[in-house]
Amino acid sequence: MEQLDSIINTDSKTSSDDCTDEWEDEWEKVTPELSMPAYPPVQFVLFPRKGGWSSFPYPEIAALFAAQQGTIYYVSSRTAEEEELPTAIQVITLQEAEARLQEPNTAAVVAHPYWLIAVASLHPQVCIALLPEPVGDESSSPLWENSISRLVGIADLVGTSSETRYMKLLFQGSRAVWLGGEDSSPAGYIHHHGARVPLRDYELFFMHALQEVLAGKPDHITTLQSRMRADYYRQLRTKTGPHETISFLLSAYEYLLEDSRATTSLKESFIQAVINGRQDCVVSHYRFLSSIYARSGQIEEALQVFGISASNEQERHHYEQLCRWLEAGETSLVQAELLRINDDYGTALRILDELGGETARHWKFRIYQETECVESALALIHAIDIQDETSLRQYRQLSGTALALRGERHGAVRLFLETALENEDALSRIIELELLDHAVQQLLGEVP
Repeated sequence: MEQLDSIINTDSKTSSDDCTDEWEDEWEKVTPELSMPAYPPVQFVLFPRKGGWSSFPYPEIAALFAAQQGTIYYVSSRTAEEEELPTAIQVITLQEAEARLQEPNTAAVVAHPYWLIAVASLHPQVCIALLPEPVGDESSSPLWENSISRLVGIADLVGTSSETRYMKLLFQGSRAVWLGGEDSSPAGYIHHHGARVPLRDYELFFMHALQEVLAGKPDHITTLQSRMRADYYRQLRTKTGPHETISFLLSAYEYLLEDSRATTSLKESFIQAVINGRQDCVVSHYRFLSSIYARSGQIEEALQVFGISASNEQERHHYEQLCRWLEAGETSLVQAELLRINDDYGTALRILDELGGETARHWKFRIYQETECVESALALIHAIDIQDETSLRQYRQLSGTALALRGERHGAVRLFLETALENEDALSRIIELELLDHAVQQLLGEVP
């Protein structure tokens, strides 16, 4: 949801007393399981960010790994003393990490996106991404977002302290936990080495999500945390009255939960945006109503909203095309496309999976391209799709990216060079590989 970048503001606070019984019953079912992992001890291999242990973005989450009766390794070319590591964490080299990740019951924990190729090429059994906030000029670098997107594409569990990113992950269909919250009081406890350790609510969420991943169980935490966040914003909205940001965030969580109140909350947010003089509110707020309608099966209403919000010639042409498809009876395709337009990739993919057929395959390919799920996109390409120079070039670039992630560097560079003969932009992919190589050296502490 692109509009979240400019709408979201989570500075407002409320206490945990505002939480209702809507999600507490499920919470009570979750917490007793936390002290008894039902799997062998796990080795966690931490791929950190630059700056030693003091710069590790989530030390409290790393502490939870110790509670899994496992061993924690920290990948660095420096000593434990130089990294100022706790005694319970052991330093290993990148080469040693490669050997560890070939062993059973071992998980890679990636705390910086520039580890992307170094980690992906090791094919970890379990990959956990702890996305950090950008430092310095990282946020302005295309490499930053591209690396995060591809890292999310290979991760089994993603943690982030950004609620904006968290919601985008939920819309993408990722298994994610928001590592933040307004209440610092203990929400539960875990027993470790005979001690009763207090945990905040997001730590409990992450702990249980981690256990689900390690045990190969379905995701139950995403819905539970979404219910808690919806309840938080609902209570906050009761205190503040109609509010552009609060009402919008409430509608987004209600939408994810398939709560019929999402329509009312979204319309309230849009009205407040109009009152506040927001010039882009038809696109940033009102358009989301098309996704709410589409997900609930009100396709004609959804399409009408999209038509009203079409802000340029390209979007108006797209609207007319969708109208023709709807008249032709392609209801599911129109529904999936309206969801994709609103960045609800997860639901769009489920609809396309159920639909099947060649058109659905092509649209799924486009979604995987947009979300940087490289292997999933590549698996959908058939020989019949490569009919001209443009499609061949795109296939080579995608294949080159896949080879790079698999650790087949020479093959990736060869494909990028072949593509660069017709399109010099492909050279940027080779430069990207070199930038990531240098970034890994920095992350290891080998160069400044």
